[in-house]
Amino acid sequence: MLDNKSGLKVAHIVGSLNVGGAERFVIDLCRTQKNNGEKPLVISLGQPGEQLEPECNAQKITFFSSRRSTIFKLIQVFISLKKVDVVHIHSPHALKFLQVMLPFVKAKIIYTRHGAAPLKAEHWKKLHVKVQSVINAVTFVSQEGMDNFKKQHHWPDTSHHVIDNGVIINPVKSHEVSNGKIRLGSVGRMIPLKNQLSLLKAVKLLDIDLQNKIELHFFGDGECLESLRSYQKQAMPHLAVIFHGMVNDREKIYSNFDTLVVCSETEGLSMVIIEAMANKIPVIATNVGGNPKLVLDQQTGWLFKYDDNKKLAEIITSIVKNADVLAPIGFEAFNYISANFSIQSSAKKYLALYEK
Repeated sequence: MLDNKSGLKVAHIVGSLNVGGAERFVIDLCRTQKNNGEKPLVISLGQPGEQLEPECNAQKITFFSSRRSTIFKLIQVFISLKKVDVVHIHSPHALKFLQVMLPFVKAKIIYTRHGAAPLKAEHWKKLHVKVQSVINAVTFVSQEGMDNFKKQHHWPDTSHHVIDNGVIINPVKSHEVSNGKIRLGSVGRMIPLKNQLSLLKAVKLLDIDLQNKIELHFFGDGECLESLRSYQKQAMPHLAVIFHGMVNDREKIYSNFDTLVVCSETEGLSMVIIEAMANKIPVIATNVGGNPKLVLDQQTGWLFKYDDNKKLAEIITSIVKNADVLAPIGFEAFNYISANFSIQSSAKKYLALYEK
């Protein structure tokens, strides 16, 4: 716990309280800030009744959302922001919503980019030109994210910082499986960027006897869900695959697989990877964005080039044939995350930025 009981009132602005890595991180950060003596508030620009609201309630974190029209919601949010010391914006969509009121906000304004995408569209360029003068500091969860932002948006008068995401270190108990299969997990939005189809294509390259020793668990929803279901049904109808849908309960997620597989084209500093490693689960991930900072090849997991299904198949094959490697690598993953990516470390760095 931090020694400095700052008492700062911090409003965290998110696009919604639906399930996502950034949203989970914000809730964990608020929980830690609250324990450290700060006074966090979550303002969701989504609709009441979203998936992570029960978690806010369970942690006794104050949150706000509204069904009112845009103009009334703007007024409600502005009134809330007049009462805080720090406004911490966690998405470009939230930044877009707030742009008209930010010049009139007296609090310090922090903008965090959780993704690494450079936001090249013209409307994002115009937005970032418009708001740069009122942002006190911009933070990123990976060096790639900061480099992309600097290349695309020129904010020479605003301080830039890389602050790693962190997790609460509290491993869940794994569900034991009696069928002896290696359980591979995929967690996240089912969109082209996440490329979950790569996992199915890699498994298809394996011999049938190896496929029969594998069980796939997909957690998430999105536009690619039906294409994933269709591909599996047509190409490998015999394969053991469970589509769990959207799941909030982290214990259910991380107790249901032995290895996490991340096939994304780009990543910031993936909360899914951090959470899996904090649960002693080794990770197979693409060598992009912040992934190599987390997944140390052959130490805390395995890396492969984006869309290299052959290499991914080779890694999966080696794991299936030598499952004993999972426990020691999972233990190394846990130690690495515990030492370098705790939520307390993130909270301390943000507090230093708030008070600067």
